Amino acid sequence: LTQVALPSGPAPQFRSAGPGGGGAVNKRGHSASGGWFARRLVGAMAQELNPVLGNMAKDPKATEDFSKDAEEVIARVDTMKQAGRVEEAVEEMLALEKKCRQACDGRSTSKLLCKICQTYFDVKDWSKLKEHIVLLSKKRGQLKRATTDMVHLVMSWLDGLDKDTKLELIGTLNEVTEGKIFVEVEKARLTEMLAKMKEDEGDAEEAANLLQEVQVESFGAMERREKTEYILNQMRLVLLKKDYIRTQIISKKLNPKLLETDDFQDLKIRYYEYMVKYWLHEKKFLDASKAYLSIFKTASVQADESKWKPVLTAHALFLTLAQYDNEQEDMLNKLDTLEAKKLDKVPVFQQVVKLFLRKDITAWPLANEAEVRSHPVFQDESHEGGAARWDMLKKRVVQHNIKVISEYYEQIHTARLCELLCLSDKEAETELSELVCSKFVYAKIDRPAGTIKFGKKQTYTDRLNDWSGSITKMLDLVENTCHLIQKEQMVHAARSKLKAKK
Repeated sequence: LTQVALPSGPAPQFRSAGPGGGGAVNKRGHSASGGWFARRLVGAMAQELNPVLGNMAKDPKATEDFSKDAEEVIARVDTMKQAGRVEEAVEEMLALEKKCRQACDGRSTSKLLCKICQTYFDVKDWSKLKEHIVLLSKKRGQLKRATTDMVHLVMSWLDGLDKDTKLELIGTLNEVTEGKIFVEVEKARLTEMLAKMKEDEGDAEEAANLLQEVQVESFGAMERREKTEYILNQMRLVLLKKDYIRTQIISKKLNPKLLETDDFQDLKIRYYEYMVKYWLHEKKFLDASKAYLSIFKTASVQADESKWKPVLTAHALFLTLAQYDNEQEDMLNKLDTLEAKKLDKVPVFQQVVKLFLRKDITAWPLANEAEVRSHPVFQDESHEGGAARWDMLKKRVVQHNIKVISEYYEQIHTARLCELLCLSDKEAETELSELVCSKFVYAKIDRPAGTIKFGKKQTYTDRLNDWSGSITKMLDLVENTCHLIQKEQMVHAARSKLKAKK
């Protein structure tokens, strides 16, 4: 719904209804109890109805104006309610409501529907209230504006009700809004309320089941921020029940470019925190590192050192945990170059980054192992599997060392490799075999001879290409030599002619 300004001005002055009066009545005869603000809200909302939906939310043009009759009936209803004649008052309003509905007088119909609900709300007759909400919404040819305003009015009461009554009213409103596109936003909000109540009761799985099916991304009438918060709430609940497949599906509903705007910075951080949980479950440390990098680049994080330090160090550590490839190496170099000043403030983690960039063998355990291991990345408090990630760091150090050795050696004895890696024969062979299978390095193990030969085995095509390249290079040299010889011959002939003339 488009935001509509409420009528300005102070609340009306109220006077006593008399010695035996049960409530105050204003100058027009309206009851002061049961929500003056709600009536003002409904009056403002009746002016415009979901303009985003276009013709789908428009009522037919009014053929007759019953606004004066409606005001008179509403004024009498307040007096009748004070006298305890509630049913008689409702019957009178229902009779006029039919005329207004048939004449397509949306504003008068809306006021009457809201007044009927307000009357039963004031006397706390919940069964009659629920009955009339359903009855009024199912009237033949009921106007969209009237239904929408009635739903809004009842929703404004929900927060102040006890749990059982609130649940019953939410159920009634869900029944009324089911399948009606002009109240799809209200339906989504009611589902979110119900999911929140289920979560408060400790039933997170049921809350996720309720919320995950709402296709809120297709709602044109919902504000962008509210829509984004709704989707993030869906992600949070499905993560609570460890439904990671649905988490990935829901995350695709959000456009990362939308989160880059200034007023979405807090939502951007929440989104990437949820994505970190998903990527860690999938064991994709490079994607988790990218998520932390996105959080790090947020303006609100950059402005606060206490916020960017843990995010930057987490980004660096997850980057070292990622499988080696060109992208990972490029990101490490960018981190070391572009964020050098900030890394200087966390020297221990800067040293870890440099260990993976240098072409030197890294000793294990690390020099500052205690401080590195105390980081939340390697603890279970923030994300499960801290010990497994520490083992993975050791594995990445070994892989880095094997890569360095492969660049310096064409062939090495197995015993010497084990000595350099500080591993047993079996462990060294296992690590090397895994790297060869992933095409991290190219090597051939000769167990009987106890040697390892590094380098990619040439195929027939590679050999032919090398031979062709060598022949081309040789012919270029021959051609260049011929040019030089011819040049010398021409110079010698010219000098001989000069001498003969003299």
